Amino acid sequence: MKELKLEGDRLNFELVSGKGPESGWVSLKLKDKDLLVEVDAEGNTIVKDTLKKKSWDTKFLFKGCGANIRALDGGTEGASRDQLFEFLMRQHVSPELRRDFWAEIPDHLYDTAKTSEMDCITFFQTVGHLCCEPSGKRLTSPGGVRQRLETFGDLRCIVVEPDAASEPAKVVVVLAHGIEVLGDDLYGLAHRLCREGLRVVLPEAPSESAQPREEDIVENVGQPIDESQDTEREEWRKPLREWWSRSISETDIEKSLSKAAESLGACAAAAKGDAKLVLGGFSQGSLVALACAKKAKPAGLVLLCPPGALAAPVARSLDTPPPALVASGSEDVIAPREGVHEVHKVLTSGGSRAELVNFDGGHEVTMKVDAVKAFLLKGI
Repeated sequence: MKELKLEGDRLNFELVSGKGPESGWVSLKLKDKDLLVEVDAEGNTIVKDTLKKKSWDTKFLFKGCGANIRALDGGTEGASRDQLFEFLMRQHVSPELRRDFWAEIPDHLYDTAKTSEMDCITFFQTVGHLCCEPSGKRLTSPGGVRQRLETFGDLRCIVVEPDAASEPAKVVVVLAHGIEVLGDDLYGLAHRLCREGLRVVLPEAPSESAQPREEDIVENVGQPIDESQDTEREEWRKPLREWWSRSISETDIEKSLSKAAESLGACAAAAKGDAKLVLGGFSQGSLVALACAKKAKPAGLVLLCPPGALAAPVARSLDTPPPALVASGSEDVIAPREGVHEVHKVLTSGGSRAELVNFDGGHEVTMKVDAVKAFLLKGI
């Protein structure tokens, strides 16, 4: 059989030789017995690294606004280390230890150039007793994109850049996430945007949301710790984040926006030397980026589904708006297309070379990543 697609332990196949259906789906295992095994060109069984295979489940990731792309081939390509750590926490750390265990994770485990996925797995399997120290030799990162943590002002940020970057970044893109999502919600987008000369900074909003996390759907995991009797455990997972709460009054929004814009402005320090700064974000984050542009004076703006009623007045207040990309979903009821188009109109009338990207979908990060990338590459 030839593998067409693999989802968990279900294989979508095409018959190469022998008798049976020409194509279809089949289970790889029945209980603990292998029904199908992978072989090489000579027919020899390929021995899999079962530790790695069981370490990560592609169906576990929190989807947020659809920005995160899922892990590929049982590895962590396209997923942030925060996501991997939440999964490993459930796999290997007892519920009563999890809440405090976050503080035990050393910073270098977040850096894919210093530590591998297997280093992270070992750390969690031994509940912190064994930890790989950086060797000083740079490791290859999953998918050719490396990530690490850095703090700008009071913001914890994930810095995403090409693994083989040989020169300083020419363009630094700061992308602020939306409301009531995880701080790494835009990691998938950053992973897709990365290329030589481009660095993406993903700040985590300073405020925790009162909105609870949705229940996890965990499938096909390798022997997770049994939690069936632990019905009253304290929440241990990363909380959702927001730049300000949706419950605040309209009169307080301006003050909250100003404070959020000031915090985001600290990320401008990531654009060192001659690097050009681009500010952007999704939904609430795009509004913060727009407000931040007043002082930061970026070389460009990337506004994904900006809330038009709030964003248009802010756009109008910019003295000389920079080139901008504005994206709008056809079915977006949170940031309706009419309001987003008004933001584009205001920027254009103010002198900005603003591009408008309309896509089919709702209040979500545009999957027209090529359009976003093309806009950014004009500055490289």
